[in-house]
Amino acid sequence: MSRELPKKDVLKTESNEKIRIAISSIVASVALTVMKLIIGSYTNSLGILSEAMHSGLDVIAALMTYQAVRMALRPPDTSYTYGYAKYESISSLVEIILLFAVAGWIFYEGIDRIFFRPVNPEITIFSFAIMFISIGVDFGRSKALYRAARKYGSQALEADGLHFKTDMLTSGIVIGGLFAVLLLKIPNADAYAALVIAGLIIYTSLGLGRRTLDVLLDKAPKGTTARVIEVVSGLEGVRRAYDVRARQVGQEMFVDMHIEVPRTFTHDRAHRVATEVEERVKNTIPNSNVLVHVDAIKTKDETILDRVRLIASETDYIKNIHSVYLSALTNQSDSLNDSQKGRNNLHLYLDIQMDPSMDLKQAHGIIDAFEKRVKSEIPEIIDITSHIETEENENLVLGKESKDIDNKYLEAIRKTVLSVPNVADCKNIGLTTLAGETHITLTITINYREKQEMVTLADAHRIATHVQNVVLKQTGASRVIVHTEPM
Repeated sequence: MSRELPKKDVLKTESNEKIRIAISSIVASVALTVMKLIIGSYTNSLGILSEAMHSGLDVIAALMTYQAVRMALRPPDTSYTYGYAKYESISSLVEIILLFAVAGWIFYEGIDRIFFRPVNPEITIFSFAIMFISIGVDFGRSKALYRAARKYGSQALEADGLHFKTDMLTSGIVIGGLFAVLLLKIPNADAYAALVIAGLIIYTSLGLGRRTLDVLLDKAPKGTTARVIEVVSGLEGVRRAYDVRARQVGQEMFVDMHIEVPRTFTHDRAHRVATEVEERVKNTIPNSNVLVHVDAIKTKDETILDRVRLIASETDYIKNIHSVYLSALTNQSDSLNDSQKGRNNLHLYLDIQMDPSMDLKQAHGIIDAFEKRVKSEIPEIIDITSHIETEENENLVLGKESKDIDNKYLEAIRKTVLSVPNVADCKNIGLTTLAGETHITLTITINYREKQEMVTLADAHRIATHVQNVVLKQTGASRVIVHTEPM
């Protein structure tokens, strides 16, 4: 069974492989440049000389690639929070500019030899030998560079691979030109071959140049935005995904996006939704770094009570609200203003929990501001009656459960509970002593009435309350907690 290497070891392996390939490319470029210059000068072949210039450029490019790869391997820091991967893109762009410069020189020299300064190159066995050697070397390192570029997402290595792939094509054209001079006695064939080389250099550089500029200008990879929105749409809790931004930095894709969730969600639930969005995007776009900004919005299915609870949660010093209900106001047309007439006006009743040590004047001022905001944001509510309650002690008191309970006492409770209509069973009766008070817990099973398809929560609550009352009356306990179960 294979084990994954730690991230530190993976990065070290990646670093070593990329640097090793870059160094081998430098060595090969220097050797080929020297041989092509010697043979090109000796034979006076523009094709071979242009190849020497191209290989000389490869030496510079390989040195730049080596430095860029070393810089790109640095981890992100406070100055470069996205890392140093774009050094490779800058190196790639400079190499492409140099390629254009060499192509321009070759093109100029070819035109000059064809029309103004004819030159008859001397063809020898060395002319062909150096070009075939060049093709073999370029094939090997181009394959290695492209493999590493795809594996590690390195544009600098890709640019080097492009150089050597171009070198193979241009070397083949040079060989064709040399054969034309040698066999067909066309003195300008070598110069024409050089023009074709210049054209190929420009053509192959344009594609990589466009991709490099896309990365440097933070162009979103094609289809990324649509894929992100598609994978997030329909996710529970996400009403809309928008403002998706993506950019490629080395191997890593950075994705920033906004999502809208109902403002009635708790912070924890909204965070869980955002985390699920991140995971979905990461699974869709491998090696991505995702940042999700959550926007809380008002939704159509938001109720008046939801809005009241939301305002309460945003009001400092209000700990909780409960026992909230509404009543419709009638026959108050004389006391209503024009905007309130002709609509369903409501009276809000609620209990508000606050710190028991708070000054009454301060508490009244807070509740007054709360009520004004409710009336402002929910115009249907024109009257509010609030009851101030002190918040219960948050410090938990540890009770003691009774193990040895008289069976006659338990059976009496059970018989009392079973006397309540629609209670089919009573079990798990327990007694707990808490601060000198007796608390009774029990579980009841509720059956259906005749012609009743289901037991609603309202029915269950009514029956449980009935059970609480009869047990409290029979036992004198301080509290009875009833757990309900269906048949």
